[in-house]
Amino acid sequence: MALTPIGMLYLASLVNLISWSHPNSDAAELTMDRVRLTTIIPAERGAILDRHGLVLAEDRCSWNLVINYLPQDRSLIRGLESEDGGGLTVEQVLERVQILADGTQIPFAELWRALMVDPRGRQVLRRGLTLSEREMAIQALKRVPYSGLSLEQEFDRVYPNGAVLAHVIGLVGDKGSPQIQTDDKANSGFEGGLNDLLEGMEGKRHTLSVSGDYGVDLALDNLEAQAGQSIRTSLDLNLSEYARTQLVELMEDHQPWRCMAITLDVKTGQVLSMMGLPDYDANDPMQSIERRENPYTGEVEEVGWVNPSRWNFEPGSTMKPLIAAYALQRGAITKEQRFQRFGGRLNLPHRLPRNVITDTGTMPPGDYRAFEGIVESSNIVYAQIAREIGREGMADLLDFYQYHDKIFELVGLEQKFMPRFSPPREAFMKERGPDGMAYTIPNMGFGQGFEIPPLDHALAIASIANGGNLLEATFDPASEATVRAQLFDASTTAYVREAMLGMVNKETRNWLPHRDDLRYCGKSGTAKIRSGPFLNKYTSSFVCYGPYEDPEVLVLVVAYGTSYADRIGTHHFGSKVAGPAAANILYRALELRGSLPTSGNQGLDWNASAATLDR
Repeated sequence: MALTPIGMLYLASLVNLISWSHPNSDAAELTMDRVRLTTIIPAERGAILDRHGLVLAEDRCSWNLVINYLPQDRSLIRGLESEDGGGLTVEQVLERVQILADGTQIPFAELWRALMVDPRGRQVLRRGLTLSEREMAIQALKRVPYSGLSLEQEFDRVYPNGAVLAHVIGLVGDKGSPQIQTDDKANSGFEGGLNDLLEGMEGKRHTLSVSGDYGVDLALDNLEAQAGQSIRTSLDLNLSEYARTQLVELMEDHQPWRCMAITLDVKTGQVLSMMGLPDYDANDPMQSIERRENPYTGEVEEVGWVNPSRWNFEPGSTMKPLIAAYALQRGAITKEQRFQRFGGRLNLPHRLPRNVITDTGTMPPGDYRAFEGIVESSNIVYAQIAREIGREGMADLLDFYQYHDKIFELVGLEQKFMPRFSPPREAFMKERGPDGMAYTIPNMGFGQGFEIPPLDHALAIASIANGGNLLEATFDPASEATVRAQLFDASTTAYVREAMLGMVNKETRNWLPHRDDLRYCGKSGTAKIRSGPFLNKYTSSFVCYGPYEDPEVLVLVVAYGTSYADRIGTHHFGSKVAGPAAANILYRALELRGSLPTSGNQGLDWNASAATLDR
């Protein structure tokens, strides 16, 4: 074809590049005749699976159009300069570039600049080609071999379930922005904790060019890429999807600052689900994470990043079953020992009037055992039980349940807890207030004045459900139970379990979900926040497990920053805020295990009640 004025301009654009890439020297001529290239072959990252093999995270292959030859190695540039009679004319170069432009759907001028002018050895021209686009490009590359253009395989990390389990699954480093990729956040969750197994090994392929004809260089080691290992976890995707819908409803109905739910197998310690809101879409974290002002620091931060297992909370009355079991096992109280209720108001010696201990709501008259103290959730009874345990016993309480112990090492969670808030040991040794016997010990009896991690707390409650064993938490679906300590005998746990069954079955708590084919145990908790921007709001919690006869699954739900409205509206009490969600998640977990027949709506309706509110 005749050289047009435009063709002359494109020819002129080659002058500087040719003079730069082919200096007049013997070494340069040798380089023209023999060029060795190394291509990196990406490795597919292993998938993260739930306990049934459903995909939680996986690599999906895509293809990019790249330039990965140095300019002096590209056939069009070399052919244009060739002096051995086998070269290309300018018209032929223009024609071939047009073939490549049509096949790759890149405008001619843009492709010319990248291929014939730009001196860089590597450029990415298009990402994520469709199958039809890739096929068109392959045909064009076959017609113009060794042009410098190549199709390069790439793996994109995909999270098919979006926000479900995002906190635990985590992210690889390139999914976030610099704002998220701090030292304790990048490569989080399983993606970070299991990275050595998941990441695989890149391959390398060496090619040798002799007079423009490329082939594999057999003289060098050529390594094929090795895919990473796919890992099955104990998590249940179907259960977690349902748990998230329950948390969304809780957030909409009660407007807490945040909420979370943990589900455990009480016989093995396997974590079945760990959900929290706010959360984020793992496929697009920076756009899905809300940014708002931290009410404590005043700084704008990403809300939704925090793993729910890191949210220390004040347990409130969910601690009472553990206090009862602890007191019984130590012999501090007996099963039939009774405690006065003092008309619903207890003012201990050396305790300020504003710190009087009260019971909320109307309770049956009479003296209570530890049993009725759980059923009715009496703060007054458990303040007295804590005093019966005594200073040394209460000082040892958190260590007895091994809060903040080996849970730090749970794979994939990267847990970096804030130091727990609990009184120093010397506070228990004072016989007079406002600390010591008069304040610290009674308050701890009903779960106030200290904070604990929810996963630790769920494991401690599970020890009552499983007959007294404190288990190691695990994400391995094939693991047997690892017993960290034998805490209680069967008689103690049976007593407490029956009391927790009575708490759920109390007639005035008919807002809690029930069905004829399941009896379950539970305990609510409510703790008033006494400092900070959520002053006078509440932490609302509920823990439950079932079936009562042979417990299998435990669920703990916590909502932080709830407030009281009125008797028939939004409430702060744990059984109203967290109880329905926890019970529904328990039902769904047992249905999925085949322990219960599947209900038609995969969740139960409950009737709001104007009866006496529970703690």
